[in-house]
Amino acid sequence: MSSRAQLNNWFRVFALLALLWTTPAAAGEAEWKLLFDQASLHLQRGNVEQAELFAREAIAEAERSFGRNSRAVDQSIATLGLVLRFAQLYPESEKELRRALAMREKVLGPRAASVGILLNNLADVVQAQKKYAEAEKLHRRVLSIFEKTYGDDPKTAASLNNLGAVLQAQERYADAEPVLRRALAMKEKTLGSNNPSVAHTLNNLAQVLDALGRKAEAEKLAARAAAIHRGTPAPAK
Repeated sequence: MSSRAQLNNWFRVFALLALLWTTPAAAGEAEWKLLFDQASLHLQRGNVEQAELFAREAIAEAERSFGRNSRAVDQSIATLGLVLRFAQLYPESEKELRRALAMREKVLGPRAASVGILLNNLADVVQAQKKYAEAEKLHRRVLSIFEKTYGDDPKTAASLNNLGAVLQAQERYADAEPVLRRALAMKEKTLGSNNPSVAHTLNNLAQVLDALGRKAEAEKLAARAAAIHRGTPAPAK
């Protein structure tokens, strides 16, 4: 049996169960939601081929049920973009993410929090293609949105780390250092000093300091990161 046939058989079974478990929904809503959720679930489990199949089916169902410019279509396209990113199909991923972004900005405006999240995913894909200057612009847009929306928050700290990383990739180490230090301080404040995410930024900052010739500082930060990963963090000072 083909993958498409298996999906259709699987879907018919669970569509019937969905009708039993939920209140009546608008035509197509239950079907789209089931497909969309399965795409997300398979992506989380690393089943990229199945995730792509469900994501494409979700797009088609959303277009049939809600119209080509609906939020359901936008969400489904964005999920397909993520699936293609994890499959390392970066140009294809970028195309889908840009398509979803245009739709989302038109409906929600350019500074909505969910626009920032989509911009962050797009920046990651652009950076994976070594288009660093473009990725930097996208990361700066994300940071601006997150600072206004979330303030001092792990999402803002992650955005700072991402911006520092793209500056580092461009060998702009002096520019990257203050950005990464700010990311580190915010992560320690919001997540605690022993969080694995803190270790990630410590390592990035250590690499930047090493490139700047400050090897003693770099080694100290790298040792802190290693201690966090071992579960026996060393004192910060």
